[in-house]
Amino acid sequence: MILNSILASPVFGIRQFHTVFRYQWDNGYSFIGESHDFWEAVYVQSGEVQVVEGANIYHLKQGELILHAPMEFHNIRSDENAPTEVLIVSFATEGELPEGLTRGVFRLSERERSEFEDAFERIYHLFETNGEERYAATECAARLTAFLIGVGRGGEAEKPLVRSRSAQEYRRIVTAMTKRIYENVGLEEIAAAENISVSYLKLLFKMYSGTSAKLYWSHLRCNEAVKLLQKGASPTEIADRMNFSSPNYFSTFFKRLTGVSPREYTQNQ
Repeated sequence: MILNSILASPVFGIRQFHTVFRYQWDNGYSFIGESHDFWEAVYVQSGEVQVVEGANIYHLKQGELILHAPMEFHNIRSDENAPTEVLIVSFATEGELPEGLTRGVFRLSERERSEFEDAFERIYHLFETNGEERYAATECAARLTAFLIGVGRGGEAEKPLVRSRSAQEYRRIVTAMTKRIYENVGLEEIAAAENISVSYLKLLFKMYSGTSAKLYWSHLRCNEAVKLLQKGASPTEIADRMNFSSPNYFSTFFKRLTGVSPREYTQNQ
């Protein structure tokens, strides 16, 4: 009876696939930075990539995997010296992801590489056939769920961070922005508080984030607003808490970045 209850209410599971991509990038290709409200698994099948996730900058090699959490800003750039092949699958979940999966890079064993590549091919085929095969989506979700649980239980991810001076400066600025996420401040004030010029701040974001510093700051605040909406806060409460000039301006700001108003987003959710 207890076992049946546990199986009926899974601690963690994949409930929907959003996208699946197989990318083959030339040397030095840079993917535009983004954030979204679902998980994303990025696996390097060949070559090497640099991945920016929040304030951290990682270097991934062949056979390594990283997971981007919902609403976490990230981008990816292929190696300057060789072509790269990357497998990416995004998905929505129910329950809590195993804690060990939430930060860092996983160096997969040969068995784990085979398991992920097999799960990916099945998911890719699922999209190609538009889910026509009965139970295919359920099987795909079960395979990827089992893989993620296995990797999560195997230990904590490693953190092969890029440690150049500019990378450390970028990490410092993003951390400072995150701490001031509820303040309605401009880039000039952030740069002055961190003792750097606005031009250098903009250069750091051009180097690492795949987007402008201004747009990154806007996305950072918008993503926090999304989290507050998901927790049940009203648009008026969020506008006040995050120091927007008015609820109307917050709604305009939110719609410009997400395509829907805060109330429409809540209804869609």
